[in-house]
Amino acid sequence: MKISTYRKLGRQSLAGNWTYGVLLCLLASILAGLIGSLTGGFGTIIAGLIAAGVDIAFLQLVDGNKITNYFTALFSGFTSNRLIPIFLTWLLSTIFFCLWTILLIVPGIIKGLAYSQAYYIVKDRVDNGEELTPTQAITESRQLMDGHKWEFFLLQLSFIGWAILAAIPFGLGFLWLIPYIHATNANYYRKLSANQTDN
Repeated sequence: MKISTYRKLGRQSLAGNWTYGVLLCLLASILAGLIGSLTGGFGTIIAGLIAAGVDIAFLQLVDGNKITNYFTALFSGFTSNRLIPIFLTWLLSTIFFCLWTILLIVPGIIKGLAYSQAYYIVKDRVDNGEELTPTQAITESRQLMDGHKWEFFLLQLSFIGWAILAAIPFGLGFLWLIPYIHATNANYYRKLSANQTDN
C-alpha cells in the first residue's frame, strides 16, 4: 500500500474527530509534562504509560470504538488488565533501545522502528484475553515489522514537510499534525497486522 494511502486513511479516521485528537494529544502532553516536573524520574514511567494510552486510544478510534472520555483514553494503558504488560513492554523496549543506541545511532533507530508496534500488539492481545510474556509484544513487533521497517521509516519521514509548516506559526500546527501522525500510524498497524493474519 502507498504511503499516501496510509495518510489518507489517517485523515479519514480523524474526519469529525479532529477536536478529539487535538485535545487528547494536548492533554497527554500537558499531563506528562506536569507529572514529569513534579516526580522526576518516576514521571518518565508515567509519561511512557500515557503515551501507550494515546496509541491505544487512536487504535480504538481507527477501529470505530472511540473512547469518548479523554481521561479514560489517556489512562487506557493503566486499565483493562493492560498495566503490567504495557509497563513491561515500555521498560524492556526502552532498555533495548538505549543499549542499541549506545552502540551506534543507526542500530538504535532500526530497533526503534522494529519495536514501534508493541503497544498496539499489547492492546490486541489483552483485549482477546491472551496472556503475554514480558518480551512477547516486542518479539511480535519485530516479526511484524520484518521487511517493513524502511516503509514505516519513509512514512514517518513523509511528515517532515508538514512539521516544517507546523513550526512556523509558533508551533501551533503541531496540535493538528501529531494527531494526524497517530491516526496514520494506527491505520498502518491495523493494515499490516491484517495482512499478516491473511497470510
